[in-house]
Amino acid sequence: MSEGNDMTDPVRDLASRNRQIIQDSYDSYFTRRDLTFLAEVIDEDFVQHSPDAPSGREAYLEHLAEAAFAGGTCSVKHVLADGDLVAVHHHMTLPGDDGAGLAVVDLWRLKDGRIVEHWDVEQPVPDRARVPNGMF
Repeated sequence: MSEGNDMTDPVRDLASRNRQIIQDSYDSYFTRRDLTFLAEVIDEDFVQHSPDAPSGREAYLEHLAEAAFAGGTCSVKHVLADGDLVAVHHHMTLPGDDGAGLAVVDLWRLKDGRIVEHWDVEQPVPDRARVPNGMF
């Protein structure tokens, strides 16, 4: 497709919309400490693959309200979107944690503008001497 063509790319548009939903979710939860937006975009039949969190919208929202990271910080480093999948690489610190925090990658699947599935991997950020190029 040439640059001058006004036709839109539906896959790119989908990825862009899904990326924005996830970015707004992080802003809502970590910046404003508000679950209202998430309650609107998480599907009732939400499927969780993390061993530390439940499936289902209501159970997951309750988990978020009470989770150890609920008062922590999140600094998003990278967001990648491809169709119905959005990956977020971020630095999370926990309330009262005097360590360097966690390096986290969340993978979200969306369908029709709703969050339907989630996977994650996380690891403690090691001492800078062990990772001279940094985790982020």
